Amino acid sequence: MKLVAGFFTISLFVIIFFSTPFDLIYANEVEQLGLPETTVNPGSFYYSFKRLFEKGQEKLLFFQQSKKSFYESLVKMRLSELNYVIDKKALSEVQRSSERFAYQAGILTEEVIKQNQINDKENLIKEFDRYNKFLSNLRDKYPANSSFWMLVQHDINTLNISSNRLK
Repeated sequence: MKLVAGFFTISLFVIIFFSTPFDLIYANEVEQLGLPETTVNPGSFYYSFKRLFEKGQEKLLFFQQSKKSFYESLVKMRLSELNYVIDKKALSEVQRSSERFAYQAGILTEEVIKQNQINDKENLIKEFDRYNKFLSNLRDKYPANSSFWMLVQHDINTLNISSNRLK
């Protein structure tokens, strides 16, 4: 009888421990980062039109502050797209989404360095730290040292390099 009660207690503990809503924790991170919900995602027919529209918008920006704000929104959009392709297991899009995110983070870093505003630099470093934590969770959805794991790790490394350039 003690054996059955002990087994029941251990089983209950294991069920409670492993039923912790990890997805809920993950969803909170997405909300805290303020990532936009994307309606047109990588791999869809309309994605190339979306990118073309974004490039057109960029050409119409003449003020440095508006460029910086636009680049910040694109970095969040690219992170949201990367999140989407990883969640949906769209493996054919992971590499391109990862590259787009790293590229856009580099463009934003260059713009902030060019503007040379101390507060903007400090805020961007903090934002990149928050993104790194989120990217670590995305990276860990793949086996360590697999090609997809390394792609997301590259994004983490890119943000670390960019943060060091901002200091």
